[in-house]
Amino acid sequence: MTQEPDKTDSRPEPNALDAFEELNRASQRGPWFARINQSFQEMLQSSRGSNRRHDVAAESAGKPHVTVDDIAMRRAKNVKAQRMVIPEGVIIEGSLTGGSETEICGRVDGDVIVDGVLFLGPSALVSGNVRATSCKVDGLVEGRMECSEDLDLSRTGRINADALAGRRMTLAGQVFGNVSTSGKLHLVSTGKITGDIRARSIVIEEGAVFNGKCAMRPPVSRAAEGDA
Repeated sequence: MTQEPDKTDSRPEPNALDAFEELNRASQRGPWFARINQSFQEMLQSSRGSNRRHDVAAESAGKPHVTVDDIAMRRAKNVKAQRMVIPEGVIIEGSLTGGSETEICGRVDGDVIVDGVLFLGPSALVSGNVRATSCKVDGLVEGRMECSEDLDLSRTGRINADALAGRRMTLAGQVFGNVSTSGKLHLVSTGKITGDIRARSIVIEEGAVFNGKCAMRPPVSRAAEGDA
């Protein structure tokens, strides 16, 4: 009597060789994916770095390197001369020097030197000498007044020292000192001069007051006046 085989489990028994190959393939699959991922990440980082270097190079090409000195020089060139104002009620003890248009309505206990146009308001008081390119005086000047071009003394203006103008002088206020100009002197009807006059040409309106001597010739140089 022949015994039939048990048919409850028809699956073949696993082969040891097949199992070994399957494990081998599984072990190789992991590092292979890892290597692919690593290569992809390296390519991505390299691409970002190259793009960044390209952007920096483009920025450097479009915007050259600028130092702090370059910025300071550019700012200095772009700065425009502004009007300097000394308001009423302000007192400056010492000399004042300006390189632009200057307006003084306060008090300066010292000399005033302006390389430009100077305006002295009605409330202005300067105790020292004044030197400017051109000047309009509505206030009081205690020292010597020198203008390389024009001097305009209004009705409220007063100069208690000598006055000198290189091109033109118009006096409607009071001058207690000698006046001289190499151009034209115009003494307005409200003007008053107590001192000598030196000018190339003189116009004196009716009503003006002049006490002194007059010389129709150009003024002498400053050095000669100092020696005299």
